[in-house]
Amino acid sequence: MTEHAEHAEFSEHPERSGPERVTALSALIGWAERRERIASDRADLVADAWRTGTRSVMELARAARVSRDTVYADLAARGIDVSRRGERHTGPLTGRGAPLDAESVRAVARIADAVTRPAYAHDPADPVTRAALAASGALGAVADVLDPPADQGPGWDPKDTLPHLAERGQTVSHQAHQALAALADRTELAAAAEFRRRGLLHSGRNAVADAVTLTVTVPTGETVTVDLGSDATGWTSMAGAGDLVGDAVSALDHLEVQAAFRILAQVVTRHLTDRAIAPRPTDAPPGTPPPRTRHLPSGDQR
Repeated sequence: MTEHAEHAEFSEHPERSGPERVTALSALIGWAERRERIASDRADLVADAWRTGTRSVMELARAARVSRDTVYADLAARGIDVSRRGERHTGPLTGRGAPLDAESVRAVARIADAVTRPAYAHDPADPVTRAALAASGALGAVADVLDPPADQGPGWDPKDTLPHLAERGQTVSHQAHQALAALADRTELAAAAEFRRRGLLHSGRNAVADAVTLTVTVPTGETVTVDLGSDATGWTSMAGAGDLVGDAVSALDHLEVQAAFRILAQVVTRHLTDRAIAPRPTDAPPGTPPPRTRHLPSGDQR
C-alpha cells in the first residue's frame, strides 16, 4: 500500500471524540502491560511451586491453567532444569517475601485504571464499577504512601495521603453496600446482620454494638439526638430525631449503620479487659453456612 493510499484509507474513517479515543487506547495499553506483567509473575510462581516440591509439569500446568509448553518455558526462564528433579532448592523464593514496591504497585494501579475507566465511561451509575474505580484509585494512593512524589509540591507526605487512602476504602464500602441493597431484600439483610452479631459474640473475643445515641448538628445549626439500634429481626431502627431528621431506614441505610456499628465495636473490643473475654468455643455458630469453595477447571494439557 502506497503512502497516499494509506492516507486515503484513514481519511475515510474520521476520528471519534478525544475522550473515546483515549479510553480505547488506554484499554489497549492496559492489556499489553497486564499481559507482560502477568506472564512474569506466573513464571515466578511456577518456579516457586517447582522449588517447593511440585515436580510434575502436568500438575503445574493444571494449576496455572496453561499448557505444559508454557510451564517448561517459565521454568527455563527462571533457570530451572527440569531434568534435575531431585535437586533440593535453597535460598529465598522468588514470588514471596518481598516488601511492597511503589513502582510495582503503580504499575498494577495503571492496569486497574485501564480496566475500570472504560467500564465507568460505559456505565458510570453501576455501583460495582464505581467500587472498582475507587479500588483502582486506592492502589495509586498506596504507591503515593510508599513513595511520595517529590515534584508535586506540598501535601504528599504519608500523613496527607493515608487519609486519602482511607477515603478510597470508604468509597469501595459504600458502593458495595449500594450494590447489595439493590439485590437483597429486607429479610435477608436483617438475618445477615443478626447472624453476624451472634457470630461475633460466639467467638468469645469480640464486643458488638447494639445501639448508639448520636448528637448531630444539622446545617441550620440546630442539634438533635438520634437513637440508632436494631429490632428483634436484626433490622436497623432510627428514632428520636424530632422533625429535623426522618426515621425511615432504607436497605442502604441499614447496611451502612451496621458497618458503622462494627467499626465502633472493633474500637471497644481493643479495650476489653480479661473479665470481658469468654472461653474460645470449639463449635461454629448455629446456622453457619457451608464454606465457599472455588473449583478451578483443568488447563490445556498439550
